[in-house]
Amino acid sequence: MAEAGPVPHLPENGTIISFEPGSSSVSHEASGGPLLVDVEINRGKTYGLSQGFFPPGNPEGSPAAPNTGSLLQAENDGTFSVLVDELNQPTSVELIGDTAYVVTIPGDVLKIDLRSH
Repeated sequence: MAEAGPVPHLPENGTIISFEPGSSSVSHEASGGPLLVDVEINRGKTYGLSQGFFPPGNPEGSPAAPNTGSLLQAENDGTFSVLVDELNQPTSVELIGDTAYVVTIPGDVLKIDLRSH
């Protein structure tokens, strides 16, 4: 599950956690993603979608600043590595094979080849 964290959605509050159905325990996968909005697991790797940096003073529910989003990969040490940056307000990601499909607020669908990252 992706957690954006409280407003103002500071990067250190953007976290991916995991849990098993019926279990009360939660595992921390990675943190440090600014305004995380989606998470996917593909081929044993965990990916997070960051909408980007939340402009100071924006009201709750506002989107991130344009072109500050990124597709992230969770690392074994609990951090993220950036696979693609400067995405324009992404909202969701779907992984099919070696391809990530990212949908943005402006309505674009981006196709990202994960093999090149």
